[in-house]
Amino acid sequence: MTGRRDTLKWRLIPRLSGAEGVVMASAELPPRLARMSRGPLRLLGWGVPMGPLRLLRTRGRRSGLPRTAPVAVLAFEGRQWLVSPFGDTHWVGNARADGRAGLGRGRRLRPVRLTEIDDDRKARVLDAYRRKFRIVPFVRDAFRTPGPRPVFLVEPDG
Repeated sequence: MTGRRDTLKWRLIPRLSGAEGVVMASAELPPRLARMSRGPLRLLGWGVPMGPLRLLRTRGRRSGLPRTAPVAVLAFEGRQWLVSPFGDTHWVGNARADGRAGLGRGRRLRPVRLTEIDDDRKARVLDAYRRKFRIVPFVRDAFRTPGPRPVFLVEPDG
């Protein structure tokens, strides 16, 4: 097992708070983070508060099935933002394809619209994200490497 890149596969979530979905993970994630995201995913599915962490449920861009991933929501300038510090992960591709998702924990996922931004606000949001989550080792490491950092504005849907 040493030296092998550990990636998660798509798998069904067994009845998390009465909802089935598919766990979403990316080969882009560091192996340790991919393994560690299983715990928050399960706890958030049960409705346990975990600070800024929420479940993001998107529709798969190819399969059309629900895909679920834990994400950190940033409150900045009176709005909510999602940042992918690891670049173009699976949830980013799904959000770009559909633009709608569910965000929350447990059974309470509220419908939201995700709008990717690529203007002057992006730099300010990335700086705020880096400052707020600088204590998290994975975030620190992710921002040390160059690459795209997609940023999405979260707005209520309907």
